[in-house]
Amino acid sequence: MKTTTFSLFASLVLGASAAPIAAASNGVITVQVSLDMNQAGIAATNAFDANQLFAFTSMQHINAVPEEVVNGTEPTGGLAGASGTFIFGLNSAANMICYNITLHNFQGEFSSPATTATHIHEAAKGASGPPRISFPNPEPVGADAVVRNSAGCLKGPFVTGVMVDGKDSGEGFHVSMIEANPTAFMADTHSSLALPGAIRGNLA
Repeated sequence: MKTTTFSLFASLVLGASAAPIAAASNGVITVQVSLDMNQAGIAATNAFDANQLFAFTSMQHINAVPEEVVNGTEPTGGLAGASGTFIFGLNSAANMICYNITLHNFQGEFSSPATTATHIHEAAKGASGPPRISFPNPEPVGADAVVRNSAGCLKGPFVTGVMVDGKDSGEGFHVSMIEANPTAFMADTHSSLALPGAIRGNLA
């Protein structure tokens, strides 16, 4: 895991609707970005170029709501009053995804069989499916924790911690699969008060 700090003008932080990570000063927001850049490979090839970090081949902006959550194909209602925004920048050449995830009114504890409770699943609208990418759970912004945020970048190979047919559900997954058929994927987060999902939104 490599951690790098980037200073970006507020208008360039993946989305203007995202909650800031640190207070703005002279129009600049400091974002602490955690990068999972597959360090063994990077050390061997010195292949990582920070100038390419925000060179995306596509982007996604998802509004996630509790009404979209299903268990199988049965609507559950999710976590009433919660909402979220998932902003993704994909770089298919590097098999990398950058994320800026903001949750509002999340309640309970993050809970999932996966390594985290915040994911991209391979699942069309109205259906369930396995997680393909696990993201760090958003952390409180402010003392009241009404708003939570996480931002950073992940590079494959991806690991979710969920086993499907004897292998991790992230194994062999490539972000180009999202670009090939975005409507086959959704983003969500799970709560101990809404185990099938607190909020959800499909990519488009």
